[in-house]
Amino acid sequence: MTKAVCGAILAIILFAVAAPRLGRRLPPSLAARLLVPASLVTAASTVFVLGALAFTWLGQLPVISAIGAWSGSRLDASDPVPDPVAAVSLALLGVVTVWTILRIVRSGRGLLSLYRIHRDLPSTDSVIVIDSTRLDAFATPAPAGRVVITSGLLRVLTATERRVVLAHEQSHVAHRHAFWTLAADLAAAVNPLLRPTATTIGHVIERWADEDAADLLGDRQLVARTIARAALLRHESQVTASGLLPAATGGDVPGRVRALLAPPPRRRPLALVALAVLLAAGALATVAVEQTSDRLFDHAALHTIDIRHFPDGHATREAIHTPR
Repeated sequence: MTKAVCGAILAIILFAVAAPRLGRRLPPSLAARLLVPASLVTAASTVFVLGALAFTWLGQLPVISAIGAWSGSRLDASDPVPDPVAAVSLALLGVVTVWTILRIVRSGRGLLSLYRIHRDLPSTDSVIVIDSTRLDAFATPAPAGRVVITSGLLRVLTATERRVVLAHEQSHVAHRHAFWTLAADLAAAVNPLLRPTATTIGHVIERWADEDAADLLGDRQLVARTIARAALLRHESQVTASGLLPAATGGDVPGRVRALLAPPPRRRPLALVALAVLLAAGALATVAVEQTSDRLFDHAALHTIDIRHFPDGHATREAIHTPR
């Protein structure tokens, strides 16, 4: 089992290291659509590997082995994983579970608060203007996804710049970007090694909306100038963005501006293949851990032999527990 576990851990680490760089080399929409599911799969692999190590160790306890109908001593003899490693895996699994639950509760409360705040706004309007001096614009998540912009920001932007900001935010609403970001954050809560990947996902989601705005308006430099100016105005007004809400001034603004001043992104087959190989390696390594764990428990399992017809003359059925 040690080899399978080491292979799975190596695949998880390689993905965590390489995914952020590969994601930034892919077109933003494609990067987001690939990195989010891949992060969730990697997070699930992390939980499964920790669970396999912890349960193999717990399965050696007499109470657990009696319930599972396998030999604890035989499982102990067949399991090459050191007890300290299994104990640490159990502790990490507990920490991951608690932290993920807290993160889910926190995000759920944040989304519920947003729904309560904006539920009384006109349901037929896709753009809501709030009378406020704050310089802010953001997209609320589905199912009532709408663009919210303050009157303060509208006053300082030109008519063309307003179109850029609204196009950017409408892209967030149309593609439900808030939930993509939430999924990436949950994956990073399960496996902290995925935090850089979650940060990259937040960046490429903003880049996705930038490219949609540039395609709609047909002027990449205009979008770049507007994003830079809106971010500067927001910084000067000391507005803090919510992590739950995609906003035109979120993410790596200098990187977004540089990308908009460059030609449109193109597909990079090598980066796509590399990401696919990393994901496949992680999935295969996790399957190997599952199969190895199954073999260990099958080897230690107990079964009943019916000896009614043995030639020694016994006429009753006796339960004999024998390791397979």
